[in-house]
Amino acid sequence: MKKAGIMTFHFCDNYGALLQCYALRHTINTFPDINAEVINYNPNWSFKEYENPVIKKRYLMKLERFDEFRKDCIGAVSPVIYDINDAEKYDYYITGSDQVWNTSFSFVNEHYFLDFVPQDAKRISYAASIGLPVDSPKLNRNVFEKYIPRFDNISLREKTHIPFVSQFTDKEVCSVLDPTLLLKSDDYDELCKDASYPDGDYLFLYFLAHDNSAPLLINYANMIARKFNLKIVYSLPDIPNRSFKNESESAFHYGPKEFVSAIKHAKVVVTNSFHATIFSLLYHTPFFTFLVPSMQSRITDMLGETGLSDRIIYGYRPLSDDMLDVDFSKADTVLEEKRNESIAFLKKALDIE
Repeated sequence: MKKAGIMTFHFCDNYGALLQCYALRHTINTFPDINAEVINYNPNWSFKEYENPVIKKRYLMKLERFDEFRKDCIGAVSPVIYDINDAEKYDYYITGSDQVWNTSFSFVNEHYFLDFVPQDAKRISYAASIGLPVDSPKLNRNVFEKYIPRFDNISLREKTHIPFVSQFTDKEVCSVLDPTLLLKSDDYDELCKDASYPDGDYLFLYFLAHDNSAPLLINYANMIARKFNLKIVYSLPDIPNRSFKNESESAFHYGPKEFVSAIKHAKVVVTNSFHATIFSLLYHTPFFTFLVPSMQSRITDMLGETGLSDRIIYGYRPLSDDMLDVDFSKADTVLEEKRNESIAFLKKALDIE
């Protein structure tokens, strides 16, 4: 039995980070004669502190659910590794997905470029994301120049960064699906079969605090909720209920399973999140995605390919009676084709016949 070790951001409190890790490991472990494990490495990540006792209580509930998911669903049960040299040895090392090559993050170090891997092991990037413009001063070109030539197989999440990475290798660089899209809605139904979700008809407002667009999302969510008489279920930790014109409730304490379940059962999703957009696609939940500069390429690439660019909101869009009517047929076809290509990449990289 061959062994593969996955290096990714499974240690944080981000839904997309854990769900993409789950999906990649789960997919590889369906292949014959190989076992994938998460390298339980933590680059000294620290969680937020909240003084408000209500928010703090919700956040502790959330962290508890994240810990349960790490242990029960992605197999991160071995002692946490702070020194990468203590990691177990594998036949294959996979970095990705998520923004493992975003050198502007303080916790991204050269270990995510697999600097510690033995000479005789195979290095693979699966859907690695840079998350920066190639002309950004925060993009550390030297790290790419040093480590990319060592990789045996290279895939990125965003097509836009293929020319940049290709400079440093004579191997083919391709784009593949985010790991969460390797699975189908039925797979997530099984994962989340015991997860709770809000009562009644609701709008799910999921916000990532990467910029100052919260007022835009809140205002647009309020307008949609009033038009379609929906409760608002929101993820923002420190927004008072009076910000919402309709009935509302907090989802800040949700774990990864509850996050997926909330999107599945929502009447509409308003978000600036890449992974909230992905799960809306998978579950055919109507959605509106606001662009964040740091995530613009991955969202526009994905929605452009799936024929759903009209779901992107550039600041504001007038309401209409049919705004929740979405045709997902092209998206389903494109994702199935890309899913097969992405799985083929993984099988080739892992020497699976």
